[in-house]
Amino acid sequence: MKLVISFLLLVCMFSCKEKEGKSTENNQDNTSFSISKKMIQNLNYTDFILDSKVEKITQKWAKYNELEAVILNLKQADLSYFKDNHEFLEALINDLKQTIPDKVNSPAIMSRLIALETKLYKLESVVNLSNSSTKVIVTSIKEVLVSFSNLNLQMNKKIERESQKIKKP
Repeated sequence: MKLVISFLLLVCMFSCKEKEGKSTENNQDNTSFSISKKMIQNLNYTDFILDSKVEKITQKWAKYNELEAVILNLKQADLSYFKDNHEFLEALINDLKQTIPDKVNSPAIMSRLIALETKLYKLESVVNLSNSSTKVIVTSIKEVLVSFSNLNLQMNKKIERESQKIKKP
């Protein structure tokens, strides 16, 4: 009789641990986001890339290149940079604004940087919320991508205007 009770007790212990493991897996699935690369590629926005003249200027701008890498990861549906990483994001944005090359430094570009900063902080907060829906996160990703694209467009316009040589009569 003791053998049967010991056997049943042992079976109960193993079955309880198995159920605990399954419940933790379900909790982890609920907290992860189901955002795919295809969802981001299907976003409808105009993606401006840098002109070759602007690329030469931004090659030495390390923080812009770091931001560009973050945006490329974002386009691959990699949100790891925005999860519990507030200090790094804040440092990136501050350094980005402080190290703007003189050739592209203007109030219009600063305003685009501030708009991008706002959208990056919004995306970070949405990603770190436990009850965020996929739709809200994808909308925030689109806002960041549009802001980054507008920054690129504004830098292209600034260099284009400066390169035009208009003679006054």
